[in-house]
Amino acid sequence: MAIALIASFVVAAVVMFAIGARLVRRSPGPDVSAITVVPFSDLTTAPSDPPFGTTFTRQLANAVSNAPGMHLVERPQAATLIEGRVETSGSRVRAEIWLVRASDRRAIWSQEYEFAPTDAHAVYAAIIRSVATALHLQPPAGAQN
Repeated sequence: MAIALIASFVVAAVVMFAIGARLVRRSPGPDVSAITVVPFSDLTTAPSDPPFGTTFTRQLANAVSNAPGMHLVERPQAATLIEGRVETSGSRVRAEIWLVRASDRRAIWSQEYEFAPTDAHAVYAAIIRSVATALHLQPPAGAQN
């Protein structure tokens, strides 16, 4: 009788483990394509230089919203954050960008870019390609790293 009782507990435990493992496998993870672009800090070096961080943030958010496979969302719904800072010095811009998992604030990817303000759109495209790669999303058509 005791052996039958123990055997039934073992069988029940194995069945429960198998069901639990199947449920865990089927549970979708967070939608990493739900992205928020957090306002960039602006480290303008000269008072005469116009602040570029706000413009950079707005234009990058626009690029994310137009990128296939990415969804620009409000911060509470975001699984992924794009953060950074922009520093202007004369005719050059230096941007430090990092991609962060919203749930635990862990960095997924980071990159620095130095460019002329007139080249900003090429930088936005490069950031989108890098973010898509880091998140294992389909990169935009025609994108090359």
